[in-house]
Amino acid sequence: MNFRDPFAAYNAGSNVEAHLVCGLLLGAGIEAMVIEDVSQVGVWLGGTVAEIHKPQVWIERADIEQARQVLTDYEQRAAARRAAGENASEVTGPPIEVCCEECGKRSEFPAAQNGTVQSCPHCRAYVDVGSDVGFEGWEEGAEDA
Repeated sequence: MNFRDPFAAYNAGSNVEAHLVCGLLLGAGIEAMVIEDVSQVGVWLGGTVAEIHKPQVWIERADIEQARQVLTDYEQRAAARRAAGENASEVTGPPIEVCCEECGKRSEFPAAQNGTVQSCPHCRAYVDVGSDVGFEGWEEGAEDA
């Protein structure tokens, strides 16, 4: 793909994000291409390490206005996802005490982690936090039936 008048439309945080944004632009009918971070760190685990050489999405300068709306929508949705994640951690309530089945030690987890599986801070085994964890239809002693 050769651009006559290329423009770096987006600096991504990772190669993965750059390809996501490029896909959104292509889906909107805007010719785009990714310049990946090909440093040793940038390609580690498929490019999910934070930017080193800033992966970029390039477009034709003539498509800037059309791309602006796509990029603005992407940024707004990303901000909403970040805000939703931050609000989820604001769940209040008393800490949830958990006893690890592996090491027998007790640990406390924030109320926001109720219903999740976490790692025991003592032995790193998985522990169920709160009463909402479990499988539907799973009952203790079901093997006796």
